Order: sequence, then C-alpha cells, then structure tokens
Amino acid sequence: MNIQQMKTAIKKFRAADVSIIKDEALRAKAQTLQAKQKGFTLLELLVVITLLATLATAALVAYDGIGENASDTAAANALVSAESALRNYRAVENAYPTQWDNLATLDGIAIVDASGAGVAGTSGQLLAQETTSFFGQWVAPVADPTGVLAAVANGLDAVGVSDFQTIDASGAMPASIVPNLAFNESGGGNASELVLWDEDNEQLGVTWDAAPHSGNVGLSIVPAGGTGTCTAGAVDIAATFDGTSVVDSAHLNLINDAIANDSCTLVIAAGYGKDVPGTTINSRVAIAQVPTVGTNNVNPATSYARAIALFQVGEDTNADNNIASDEIFAKARLIGVVDPEGRAIDTVLAAANAKN
Repeated sequence: MNIQQMKTAIKKFRAADVSIIKDEALRAKAQTLQAKQKGFTLLELLVVITLLATLATAALVAYDGIGENASDTAAANALVSAESALRNYRAVENAYPTQWDNLATLDGIAIVDASGAGVAGTSGQLLAQETTSFFGQWVAPVADPTGVLAAVANGLDAVGVSDFQTIDASGAMPASIVPNLAFNESGGGNASELVLWDEDNEQLGVTWDAAPHSGNVGLSIVPAGGTGTCTAGAVDIAATFDGTSVVDSAHLNLINDAIANDSCTLVIAAGYGKDVPGTTINSRVAIAQVPTVGTNNVNPATSYARAIALFQVGEDTNADNNIASDEIFAKARLIGVVDPEGRAIDTVLAAANAKN
C-alpha cells in the first residue's frame, strides 16, 4: 500500500458509520481513531485497515436478503400504483377501463393437468403454480337458462367492463412467447377479444374475435366457499385451476372484510393487462402503462406477472350456496387488486420485509 492508498483508506474510515460495529470495544476503538486529528502510527494504520474490512463485512450482512425480497417490494409498489390508477379513473370517468385479461380459456376447459403442468395451447402455459393454485374459473353456457351469465355481463358492463382478452385453447402457443403480452392479439399467442355485451342490442351478446360465440364461456374468478359447495347458476365456483376445492372464503375476507368467511360470492378476476391503457387514451386521467408485478415466486420471463383486479359481481343472500340471477349486483364492485399469487398489498409487504 502506497502513501496515496493509505490517505484514501483513512479518508474513507473517517467518513464511515462505525455505529454498525456490534462489538462494543471495537466500536469504541474505531470512534477514538476517527476523532484523532494527527497522523496514525503504523499499528493504528493496521487497525484502521482491519476496521474497514469489518465495516465492509457488516454492510454485507446488513444488506443480505435484500436481493431475495426486492421482487416482492417492487410488487407491493406496483399494486399501490395499479389500484390508485384504477380508482382515480373510475372517479373521473364513472367507469373502469374496458379491456382486461381473462386467465381462463375461451370455452373454460381445464388449463392444468393432473400433474399440475399447464395444458398445451391454454393459459395454463403462462401461469405460475402460485397463480393456478389461487385462481380458478367459472364456466357458464352462453344459452344460460338461469340468466346468471346475462346478469353478470350487465353488472360488469354497468361499470365499463365488457371485453376480456382471452386465450383460445384450440390454437398453438409458441414456447418463446412473452407471458405478459400473450393475452394481446398481437402478442404472439392465440388470444382475441371475448365480448360479453352487445352495445347495439343492449343485451347479452357473446362474441369472440367479432364473431358470435356459442357453447361455454370461461371467466377467471377467485374461488369461494360457503357452508357447502358454492355454485353460481348451478355451476361450481369453489375449485381452483389446479383442482383444489376451497371450503370457505377466508382468502377473500382477507382481501376485503365486506366478504364474510362463510359467504358464497362470485368474484371475477381480471388481469390488468397490456390493453388497459389503450381503452383510456382519450380520458382526462389516461393510464399510461400497466405495471409488471413479478414476485419472489413469479418470474415475468416465464410466467404471467400482472396485477389482477377483483370485481365482486354477486353473492348468495338466500343462504342456499347457489348464486342466482337475482343475486347478481346491478353494478360490479372493485374489491381490491392483488398480485399473481393472489396476495393483497399488506401480505406482499409482509413477505418483502420478512427476515431471512
């Protein structure tokens, strides 16, 4: 070490925060040396070099784990931004953006096989395990004799939500596709718009890629449970994508306390995807971009990683564990925005700050 290097080391040492040294005697020695105005002896220089090494090690220990938690920290910030933008937009425009990502497939077929792997050609190829184990789907026939699908379409349309970017399971999906772009028509997957509302006829008019659609319609939901198997229009809404059946609605109660643990409720889970900004471009509070919400467990390079808005559209008020058309709300309610694992902001923050 030459003279210049010694001077540089001493300068760094005098500017260092020695309070992070846990050893009391060593900390006192460091503070004494920092206060010394005259030159150091050779022995003191050696002590300074040792202390600098100690401080460097202490800093590494202090920052240990930050890299592991950085994704959850960023996810929490993204959720705050996403929900704030949505609520501001609704306050000004009296509606939410029109187009959303539908995590279910067009006809509501299974997207995960018995082994838990995503079924080829479906949204299951794009969703992380954490996503498929929290969210599920409601499969309603277009010619629904119960009238529940029409009522849900009306309730969503009343708050501006009518179009869902949806994967068609009959097409191929390249392995190289970018998961966060796959639901956009130009994103390289087999996606297009599923529209539930016919503005011209002011009634249920399901179209897929501008053509009339018949058969079933799959919509992504947060599964719910009551005092028994929970259904909407006599269709099961208690199962997640990966086949797990929930027995209560505690996870929904955690997101929004207005939903009781034993309440059978229908909650549409709409991905806050790439097409949202395009529907707000002429607004006074246009949403410029949608955040990526990668977490510690969900990597945007391999899995869909967007914020997901939860719209409660109906609730079982007759206590029969089935939601009928007269129990669908006239206007859907935004109850929260969650990450791809189904976690609300508080839960994500807790994970981001957890000790390793």
